[in-house]
Order: sequence, then structure tokens, then C-alpha cells
Amino acid sequence: MLGIAIAGIGLWAGLAHAAEVRLQLKGGGFEITGDLKVYDGKKYIVESPVFGLMTIDSNRFDCVSTNCPTAPTINPEFIGSPRAPLGNLGTTSWMGGSGIGTNFMPELVKSYAATRGFTVQQTIGTDNRDLIFTLEDKAGKEVGTFNVLRRGVGQGYRDLIDDKVELVWTSARMTDAQQADFTAAGLGRMRVEGNEHVFALDSMVALVSPDNPAVSISIENLAAIYAGRITDWAQLGLPPGKINVYAPVDGMGLLMHFKNTILSPRGLTLTPDAYRLGTVVEWSDEVALDPNGISFNFIGYIRNAKALNISTDCGLITRPTYFSAKTEEFPLSRRLYLYTKGRPKSLLGRELLDHALSPEIQSVLKAANFVDQEPELLGFKEQGARIAYALNAAAEDFDIEAMRNLITDIAPAERLSTTLRFVVGSFTLDPKALQDVQRLAQLLQKPEFKNRQVILLGFADAVGGYASNLKLSQSRAKAVEAALRNAGFSGAITKGYSELAPVACNDTPENREFNRRVEVWIK
Repeated sequence: MLGIAIAGIGLWAGLAHAAEVRLQLKGGGFEITGDLKVYDGKKYIVESPVFGLMTIDSNRFDCVSTNCPTAPTINPEFIGSPRAPLGNLGTTSWMGGSGIGTNFMPELVKSYAATRGFTVQQTIGTDNRDLIFTLEDKAGKEVGTFNVLRRGVGQGYRDLIDDKVELVWTSARMTDAQQADFTAAGLGRMRVEGNEHVFALDSMVALVSPDNPAVSISIENLAAIYAGRITDWAQLGLPPGKINVYAPVDGMGLLMHFKNTILSPRGLTLTPDAYRLGTVVEWSDEVALDPNGISFNFIGYIRNAKALNISTDCGLITRPTYFSAKTEEFPLSRRLYLYTKGRPKSLLGRELLDHALSPEIQSVLKAANFVDQEPELLGFKEQGARIAYALNAAAEDFDIEAMRNLITDIAPAERLSTTLRFVVGSFTLDPKALQDVQRLAQLLQKPEFKNRQVILLGFADAVGGYASNLKLSQSRAKAVEAALRNAGFSGAITKGYSELAPVACNDTPENREFNRRVEVWIK
């Protein structure tokens, strides 16, 4: 963290000597006093007699003493001699698959460069899978290099262990076997805050022509179509017609994702009769023109096709929207990850990572056809299918009075897409939820939320009795309220509603995990 201050010294005015400052948590309740070493406009570095050297986020703390810095500043005694070269950001190398490496990483570095006033020069490495981005300041001086190595996640993890790269990007969470490799290397847990970072979301959608009368499809039937077991629309209760199956060519990341999530878990393989197409545009546009066709694509590439709802065996139907992707309640949604061994060693690596997780990058993600993490609001009426399902739940899972109370709470409110989930078997927020809490606390302190009521609704899965699940749901809501207070926002109301209003069937461990959640509603 100290490198952030040191490398930017050329931008800051110096202090003659250390000055004691008092930093107060926004909203009060906690203070830190210490000698100010660095203030870069975003963070304070202070040396506290109680806590030692600390980096404090200025978005969460206010300086309330009489000698607070009014401009970026640095205490020369903190640097020592010799000083770091002016503007030297260093070199950082990141590795992962071709999809994110091609579609997002170039946009990330361009967006970052724009915030710093740099220009970017892009070249191809000796391995044509490598993109080399050279950053230059306004004088044309080289200040840093970003190597985007599109050599795959497996190689990326091996190189992260060996310190050959500082970060690995991936569209799938690190597996137990991959974690074991890091453990064997003495590197500890990777799927925790500080090492695991969710930078975006995505959803795969099933597509048909607007002229096709189909509205919904189950994942089981989608798999059966792509395996060649269902070949006519009449088998799904629709007007007869041979189903024309469209799929990406071999080697495409989307096809691998479809096989891994839809076909392989059911012991199925792709039908040889599928029409194979090579681009994301074709995967949507070809099926849009074929009333008997079916395809799949990422949610950002629906284009002129029609995306189908996903139905489940328990009767729950979910629409393919950006909102349902952001809540992670659309069954084909997924998280996109960045993995590091703590903070990257290079200054450029740290700043790029921070930018990849920042509010500023959300519009860039959306423009690149990913699902950003900017919270959205959705009214009660737009969630009618979910409420209807909840009102018709099995008797053993249902409490009519509690359901009336829930509807009373949410009918005049809007739901935020931010939905908090937990580490399995605990009340500990998972790494994404910890990131979300920080974003949420900042959002709720904006003027547009000043006179609105924030309600945190906790929910549980259907394992166990209603009463015990009620306590669990209440505890989850209180855990989020405490995390929000620590992040600088207080005043939220907490309520628990046991296993009511599930967002997934309670038939598998993975689905039950989705139901163990806290929703955020705004009145």
C-alpha cells in the first residue's frame, strides 16, 4: 500500500514535518488520531500511536482536525533516501482466457489511463496471445507497462504461484483442486477477501426468433435439445417444426461454458447436427431470422433475437434481465473473478486492480457487454412472478400471515439489485458481498436516498423448521446491518422472513445457497 504514495510523489506538495490529524468515521462512532504521512486525494496514510502505520480511505473517513490537508501532500521524512523515480508505475502481468482478455482488459487500461492523463500504446507480444500496453505521460515518457497474457486460466494459476504474473482473471470460481495447489505452495486460502475479487457478472441466455411462440424453457429441456434428444417443438407443446440448433464453433469460451454448465453435468454431449457459427453476432442474428431455431449467447448480445425465461421443476420462472443477473437469481448467471496474492507488488498492478473494482469502471463493463455491478432499482409490480410463486408455495413452507407482512413491507418499496450472500455454513459475508457492502454504503449516503427508508430483508433456505429458519434469516439481516455501519452507513431496518419468497428451488446445495441471502429494499 505504501507504494501508492511513494510513486506519485511528483504530483504532491511536500510537508516540512509530520502533522497530527484526527480522522472520524463518516456518521461518527470511531476515530483515529496520528501523524499524517501521505494524502493523495483518496487515501490518508497516518502513523497512529495505537495502531501503527495505517492506510485510511477518505470515502469512509473525514478529517476533522484544524490542520487537515486541503490538497494532495506528502511528508518527506516518510520517503527516506533515495526516492522512487518520478512517475514510475512499473510493469504488471495478468493472465487468463481470451474472452475477457480481448473484450475487457484493453478497455480497462484505456479507462485507467484516461483518469491519469496517460496515453496508451498497444502492441502484440512475441506470442500473439499477448497484448502489451505501454503507458506514457503527457511528455511522451514511458511510465508503466501492462502485459495482458491470454494463455488460459490454468497456466495463469501456475504462474501466479511462481510470481510470474500478479493477477489471474477467470469466468469461473477457483476450484478445490486449484486451491489445493496454492495451499501446497504455502500460499493459504485464495477464495477470501483480499485474494478473490468479483469485478463483473454475466448471464448466458437461450435465444429464439421473435416469431417463435416459446416464452420459457427449462434447463433440462435446453440440454435435451442440444444433445439431440428433443428435436421438434411439438415435444415441448408448441406448434410442430424441426428444431434447428445453433451453437458456437469449437474453441469458443461460450461453448465451453455451455458444455460445463448445461451438458456435462447431465452426462450429455453436443448434437452433431448443430449449425456451428463463429461470432457472437451470428449466434444471435441467425436464430432471429429462423422461427424454428434456438441458440444461446451472453445477455449483452441478445440483439434482434428473443431471450427465453428459465422455468424450474418447482414452478419458479425467472426472466433474463440485467436486474436478475445482478441479483444472481437468473439460473444461468455467473460471477467474473480476479485472483491475486493479496495486493499486487507493482504500483501499476495495484492501481489497475483498484480501477477494475471502482464505480468508474461500471459504464465501461456495460459498454463491453458485461453485466456491471452498478445497483439498479426495481418496483414491486415488476416482481409479480416471484410473488405469485411464493403465494402458492407448498403448505409446509408457507405462513400466510408472514407472507402478508412481507407484501406489506415491500409493496410500497423498490428493490435494489444488490443482494448479499454468505460463506456456506456461516453468517460471514462472502468476498463479493464484502465488496458490495462498501458500494452500498456509499450509494445510500447520496442525496437521493437521504429521506428514504432502507430495509434489509433476510431469508433462509427450506432446510429445517420455519421457526429456526426465521432466526437464521434475522441474523443474516443483522449481519449486513452491522457491516453497513462499519462501512459508514447507519439507520437500516432489519427483518427476517425465514424461507418465504425463494429465488431458487430448494432442491440442491447450490440452489439453497442462493436462497440464503439478504435483499435491500428502499421506501
